[in-house]
Amino acid sequence: MRGKLVKQDQNDEPASVLLEKIKAEKQELIKEKKIKKTKPLPPITDDEKPFAIPDSWEWVRLGDVLDVRDGTHGTPKYVSDGVPLVTAKNLRNGKINFSNIKYISESDAKKINERSQVNENDVLFAMIGTIGNPVLVNTDRIFSIKNVALLKANTLINMRFVYMYILTIQDLLLKNASGGNQKFLSLRKINKLPFSLPPLPEQVKIIKMVNSLFDKGKF
Repeated sequence: MRGKLVKQDQNDEPASVLLEKIKAEKQELIKEKKIKKTKPLPPITDDEKPFAIPDSWEWVRLGDVLDVRDGTHGTPKYVSDGVPLVTAKNLRNGKINFSNIKYISESDAKKINERSQVNENDVLFAMIGTIGNPVLVNTDRIFSIKNVALLKANTLINMRFVYMYILTIQDLLLKNASGGNQKFLSLRKINKLPFSLPPLPEQVKIIKMVNSLFDKGKF
């Protein structure tokens, strides 16, 4: 995630151009009222950059390039049969564990999902307690989320790269969290997290390289 796994290709469109495309798409979605307009985020200072990146990459805020949401923080009434409510404890080893889950009514789920509907290829991670444990959603099953951050899929960014990036910044997530025994990472702070954005073709190459290293047992 630092630009050292694969060689940079000078023929790749730089991330600065990709960033302009992402911003244009975001403005279009705001115009279509598919996402809400948010306040501009401050530029990233040098002190906030956790590591150096290649010249063709860009440091951005997570909220600059992704639609960042969260689930409910209240506790809906549980029912014996209904819609699964995914919490931090259900995110384990890159997967959603539905085997030990509680259910809420369809009406409560509808209210939650009006703001935080989860779809395939979105990224989830715990924002309370054991912060992190990201999951790249690979199911079309309908469920709701509680105390979980939601990064909505973007066609201009490889979401598996986003998932792996979140995996690599666990220490940074904890550093930004508040509280004592029960750590909490607010939505505002998640939006402001620094994100290293490579050119899109390089994102794909990095994922292939990481997968290859996993297959060879080097991770």
